[in-house]
Amino acid sequence: MKTFKILFVLLFLLLSTSCINQKKKTVSTELKTEIDNYLSKTMRLHNIPGLALAVVEGDSIIYENYFGKASLENNVQVDKNTLFRIFSATKLITSTGVFQLIQDGKLNLDDTISKYLDGLPPQWQEIKIKNLLSHSSGLPDIIKYESTLSDKALMKKLAKDKMDFVTGNQFRYNQTNYWLLAQIIEKITGLPFDEYVLDNQFKNSKNGVLFSSNSQESIPNRATRYFYNNETKAFEKDTNNNGIRGHSGNGLNITLERFIAWNNRLDENLLLDKQTKSKMWTPFNFANQKDNFLYGWGNYPVNGLKSYGFSGGNLAAFRKFVDNKTTIILLSNGYEIPAYDIIVNDIARIVVPKMKGSTLEEDVMNLTLKGEFGRAAQSFKKLKEENPHSNFDNLKWNINSIGNSYLFSENDNEKALEVFKFNAEANPKWWVALAGLAEIYEKRKDTLNALTNYQKAILLNINNEWNYNEQMENKINVLKNN
Repeated sequence: MKTFKILFVLLFLLLSTSCINQKKKTVSTELKTEIDNYLSKTMRLHNIPGLALAVVEGDSIIYENYFGKASLENNVQVDKNTLFRIFSATKLITSTGVFQLIQDGKLNLDDTISKYLDGLPPQWQEIKIKNLLSHSSGLPDIIKYESTLSDKALMKKLAKDKMDFVTGNQFRYNQTNYWLLAQIIEKITGLPFDEYVLDNQFKNSKNGVLFSSNSQESIPNRATRYFYNNETKAFEKDTNNNGIRGHSGNGLNITLERFIAWNNRLDENLLLDKQTKSKMWTPFNFANQKDNFLYGWGNYPVNGLKSYGFSGGNLAAFRKFVDNKTTIILLSNGYEIPAYDIIVNDIARIVVPKMKGSTLEEDVMNLTLKGEFGRAAQSFKKLKEENPHSNFDNLKWNINSIGNSYLFSENDNEKALEVFKFNAEANPKWWVALAGLAEIYEKRKDTLNALTNYQKAILLNINNEWNYNEQMENKINVLKNN
């Protein structure tokens, strides 16, 4: 009887352990085939060398697969061991690290950065932790200076620069913010930034996760990051090196499996408790009352559904559809035409029942690239009807970039005109589409149409984004005087 009890207990523990470790949910063959086919087609369309993608639903992985090449030169396939540099999606990890300190009572969102950092310029003294996280600091951006500068030399230059705007007024993406956050983390913990993050978010394991902002560094299993050269029509290796200073903003390298595990720990409140996560995912109150960003996380509603996350280098994307308990993780190493946001949104339309539709963003891109603009317009119209609460910013920008590619890289004015006309007709209230159309008309010396569209674009650009209205007004004056 005693032996039977022991065997029963052992069997129970074995089954319990099996249940705990079982994270891969059996997915229907139809769904897997649909996603596989979608990604294969999209990789061809956007010319993506290598890619890995996972979809997590609750605590189950409903999709995980690997495609293409980690290295074109060495003919190395992407697999479970492939490390991808996630670039600015690293900021999600840094933000989580900051909120771990907040949760432990070692830091406060309203603390001034001067409480932790000495020798700051006078105009930086009242900037707060929350301003760094939300990119509302107004600080000058370190990317304007050589990455080879020492920290001391860089600070000396930044101290002489004017603030970009009044702190708290608006959102402006800025690498200086996360460099300073790393210094604050190090000051509080007494640990190097990398060590603190690995200790507290990755169970102190360097297997499948490491920091390097140097694309030239030789790292086993790391996918090569590629840029596409439109002139040579070939991929070239990235040679960028941001050094250790770039680690907190763009330096995480990680396998898909380790990213899935990190997401699981976040979902299970092992990295942050529920209350602290809720605070991290609260919109920052920008003074201009129009910008929308959380504390280190972007807010990307898709057809009325909340999704939080961030992207990096146009290559990696991490997105949580929080109310639907669905997370999409995309890792890639290059492209001819940007695709990351389109892929994430389309995968969400495939796997989230509330978003299911018959039309995908990639359908519009495919028809645009084929030059079938009538069908592309119909597809875009249907996509908007199926997703009435989406603005399709990334799709609009990608179509715009196709037009620019024809215009500047291929010197094909006819194709460029057709693309810009399609974008303007599909998005008649988007000033960028009208400005692009005006520019191609100007290049073709069609003064009347150029003037008409520049004037429409100025009226639509009510916030004078990038101060572009002045440039368009100057172009109008030149055209009128010629």
